[in-house]
Amino acid sequence: MNMIPVFEKYKPRKIAFHDWLRINEWTVKVYTISMKDEYSSHKLLLSIERNLTKWLMDIEQSKLPTYQQAFLIVHEAREGVWILLSWWTGGEMIETKVYFSDNTEPFNITDSPYNKNALLCVWELEIFAHERKTWIKHILENADKPCFENYRIDVLNSA
Repeated sequence: MNMIPVFEKYKPRKIAFHDWLRINEWTVKVYTISMKDEYSSHKLLLSIERNLTKWLMDIEQSKLPTYQQAFLIVHEAREGVWILLSWWTGGEMIETKVYFSDNTEPFNITDSPYNKNALLCVWELEIFAHERKTWIKHILENADKPCFENYRIDVLNSA
């Protein structure tokens, strides 16, 4: 099947650091992105936060080390709200699980409609780029004495 590419002119989206969550031994940085002027899915964000405990327990079943450091992106997009939970593993790798909330049923959080493929868009990649630099700076460049607290407080906010 040959698909015709569809592009829209790039416009920056508001990226905001929302909060740090401590769940069991995990630290989760929470970011929001919105195609609107301001992020507005606050009730959905609370619902997502309630799901995090189970999602983090699922991650702990991984065969790779997890370090219990993660970041969550909640992105209000055209199709609905994309929810990306990413965690550091294997020293220098990020594993990501993608969830989705449709605009018609905002509190019905499902796995990504794209099966096991974790699609990331250009706006989400801005957060990934920041988290990469932060992980290198506070963890990998100090591998003998990584500072998870400095990693935690190093967050991104953009207009």
